[in-house]
Amino acid sequence: MKVARLGAMLALAGVLVASGCGGGSSSGGSGSAGVKEGGIFRIGTTNYIDTMNPFNYIEAQSSVAYQEVYPTLIAYDAGLKKLVGAWATSWDVSDGGKTYTFHLRPGGKWSDGTPLTADDAAWTANTIVKYQSGPTAVQASALAHVTKADAPDKNTLVIHYDTPVGNALPQIQTFYTLPKHVWEKYLGNGGKDLKTYLPEQHLPIVSGGPFQMTQYQKKGTTVFKPNPGWNGPKPHVEAVALVYYTNSDSMIADLKSGNVDAVDQVPFNAVKPVQSASNVQVDKYPGGEIVNITWNSNPHKTKNRELLDPKVKEALSMCVDRQQIIDVVFSGYAHPEGSLLGTIAGDWRNPDIPPLQHDCDKANQTLDQLGYKRGANGIRVAPATNGQPAHPMQYQIMVPSSLDFNGDREFAIVQQGFQQAGVKVTELAGGDATAAYAIETGPKCDPKTNTGYDSFDIALWDWVAAPDPDFQLSVVTKPQWCSWSDTGWDNPAYDKMYLQQATLVDQGQRMDLVHKMDKIIYDNWLYTQIANEDGIAAHSKTWDGYDPELGGYSPMYMITPHQVG
Repeated sequence: MKVARLGAMLALAGVLVASGCGGGSSSGGSGSAGVKEGGIFRIGTTNYIDTMNPFNYIEAQSSVAYQEVYPTLIAYDAGLKKLVGAWATSWDVSDGGKTYTFHLRPGGKWSDGTPLTADDAAWTANTIVKYQSGPTAVQASALAHVTKADAPDKNTLVIHYDTPVGNALPQIQTFYTLPKHVWEKYLGNGGKDLKTYLPEQHLPIVSGGPFQMTQYQKKGTTVFKPNPGWNGPKPHVEAVALVYYTNSDSMIADLKSGNVDAVDQVPFNAVKPVQSASNVQVDKYPGGEIVNITWNSNPHKTKNRELLDPKVKEALSMCVDRQQIIDVVFSGYAHPEGSLLGTIAGDWRNPDIPPLQHDCDKANQTLDQLGYKRGANGIRVAPATNGQPAHPMQYQIMVPSSLDFNGDREFAIVQQGFQQAGVKVTELAGGDATAAYAIETGPKCDPKTNTGYDSFDIALWDWVAAPDPDFQLSVVTKPQWCSWSDTGWDNPAYDKMYLQQATLVDQGQRMDLVHKMDKIIYDNWLYTQIANEDGIAAHSKTWDGYDPELGGYSPMYMITPHQVG
């Protein structure tokens, strides 16, 4: 523990010296009352930035970085209730809702001095649209139904849709503009080279947002310094250092001692000790992170096909004691959840989807009725069907190591529940998120040939939801195979609903369809939702303006923190 803590702090010190950052110097700025300009805001985290390539990322921490480095047209305000201008100062809607014209703040520059113009945004949008069924699929939902984008002048961006889109603005909030002069050289190989470029290996990253990344360490310290070309609201800080910890105890100790100024997620077993610290303020907010059991629902897979049956998945889920997971893993700072959309979605969440009740007796009755009889060793046997030989119901559950809670403890409770149902499971170490996702999709994933999603059966995972339900609804579509999909589900009827829901301008009609889709996901048991985590962050009382809820939703996340004068 001491080695991990000392190593983290030595690494931080070395990085900041190399970056030319001094903790006591001033960076100028407004000098408004109560605000001390300058300083280094150090955020401790147990999550990491897996890549700065927005076409090939998994971790939510990456989306936080993208908001700071790649210009976004609009962003959420505090509380995630309203969309406001970011790079765009205003926008107009015309042509019956099929054309959006964004008026951009003039005079900005990429951090290498190249002018930042609407042409960068138009090129990025058109590239995403061109390769949306392949290399740019991860970003495609941000521009669903877009036909093209134009830049009639350097400060005007026009986005054209093939039909009016009811959630165009919430989707555009996740559209990141890339520097055309850097990325256009990676259009070869049918656009596939876009997924291979790693900006983090070419520092400082060319940035058009409020910050530029000057130091990157996936499992260490990443440093952001203000972008001199940014012409929006100026950051108060001289730098932001994101410090990755493998040991949450060390992170909390450093927060209390003043070696870091904030943590973006307080470990649930440390909330009470942090609350007792006189120099720390705890920040609570509605959490968007939903923990679940992920079922391989690929209808084309050839092994363990009994796990495609929603009745089997529901029965096994009923033997998992959610409340025990909430009490043991989350120390009570979570609530049971049944919907993939979670509470952050508000009224978009289907109100008729309750958390599943813990009832293992009923679950065993269901499995008995379905014909899965117990063998002499107590393990149930799946009978031979469709060329699949009879076999014991024993599986591996893949557990990523990068979960921000103790996945091993959650697995132990799930394992105990499954055992009570007559099903044996063992833990498969997933590694970090990148490695775990590779296990799920398989080495030769290809939606055109239905290849992939054949090397795992069950996983523990989590999703960070958004206020608009579109993203969560998209992750189970076939177009997201080998990209966002972690279930391998393939349902053309659902995919049509997904495309349709975005086109419903009448919000009441859209909500009705979203509720129907939410229920379809639930009824097919693509996931067993376990819990919706509470958002709990903390920061030193020597700093103000830190709003952890904006992480990944607005560049103001790093712009507003400031020392208290």
